Amino acid sequence: MPSSTDRKVKSLSLAFAAAVVLMLPVQAQTGETATSPWAQKENEAETSFISGAYTEAEAKWKEAIAIAQKDSNKLNLAETLNQMTHLYLKQRRLEEARSNLQAALAIREKELGKSSQKTAETLGNLALVEHKSGHDSDAERLYKEVIEIKRTDTNSNSLAITLTNLANLYGEMRRIENARKLYLEALELDQKTYGKNHKEVAQDYFNLGAVMYHHNYNKEAIEYLDNALAAYEKLNDTPGKIKALHYLGLCHAEEKSHGKAIDAYGKALTLHSQLKGDKHPDTLVHKLNLARTLDSNGQAKEAEVLYKDAVATAPTNHSDAGVKLIECTIEYAHFLKRHGRKPEAEKQLKEVLPAYESLSAHHRRELYELPRVYCDLLRELKKDAEADALAKKHLDVFATQHVSEAQPAAKTQVAPSTPPASKK
Repeated sequence: MPSSTDRKVKSLSLAFAAAVVLMLPVQAQTGETATSPWAQKENEAETSFISGAYTEAEAKWKEAIAIAQKDSNKLNLAETLNQMTHLYLKQRRLEEARSNLQAALAIREKELGKSSQKTAETLGNLALVEHKSGHDSDAERLYKEVIEIKRTDTNSNSLAITLTNLANLYGEMRRIENARKLYLEALELDQKTYGKNHKEVAQDYFNLGAVMYHHNYNKEAIEYLDNALAAYEKLNDTPGKIKALHYLGLCHAEEKSHGKAIDAYGKALTLHSQLKGDKHPDTLVHKLNLARTLDSNGQAKEAEVLYKDAVATAPTNHSDAGVKLIECTIEYAHFLKRHGRKPEAEKQLKEVLPAYESLSAHHRRELYELPRVYCDLLRELKKDAEADALAKKHLDVFATQHVSEAQPAAKTQVAPSTPPASKK
């Protein structure tokens, strides 16, 4: 982990996203007509879920379950139990999701057999639940079962989704070659299904680039990300271009190719400002990354303009304004310290400390770098009494031993995306 004076704005989390397949319309799967009471409730629930009306969706799904439980067609009940997984995963209600899926799986295995594609669908969703629960071995076993079943089907897109989800798991487990092999197979399948210029193909390239970057294979990552960017440009997909440029900037910065990193970060910043506005939280990410790289390239004046702008705009129109302000202030303080302006860095940290103290315990733990850096700076300025008081108040609360200058700093992690991500 880099020292407190050599940080980089990277990503919110290295946890990989995984997709549940939302199957519509339900009547095509169960033999129900669109006007049957169960099918109506099921489709109403899915429509509500897609629109973000989660409370309404849950109520409709429960009504569908009540109807299905009175019906002789048990597959209707399995369908609803399976579809409710979307809601439970979205709300991280993992035990409820697992219970529903296990019940749906029992019905589908009995009614359709263990090799049915519908059985595979439920197994895949159950694998996601185990994945999100941190049960890696169970998730891997279930993903492999699903892949074995899906290889007998002609729906290569469905197989590509599961390959991607298992690749995401392998990425988390640092089994990089296993992950790359599966991502490449998903890419090949999607190219055959959709052609080279398709969003699914672009996402496959991006997944490959992001996972290689996160495991320090920057040159390989750049090749994949260049392909992703080219595909997103042909599709005129602005969000896709932004995330590809963001990761290209990270890779080039790691390789000390500052000019290329500045170009990528600058383009990402421009596009994101146009898309979401100058004050959007993710726009701050691009500003900070560009500022850090400009500074590394000897362009301190240009960098400071961006740092000051980020600090000034961080508290504006953000639900987590305190968190954003602290993240940006830490970055600016590091800049000031790098340039020998320690009193100015101290002033910045002192001014933001009350905002840190007002955060929840959870956020204070995530951002404990602020008092850690502040404490170290006070010691460098020969203000030992103030440093001791600060350490006693904040640092010992969140660590089993005092956090000293010799220990590594926690990263303040912010980013516009959490890739690799599977295809919905």
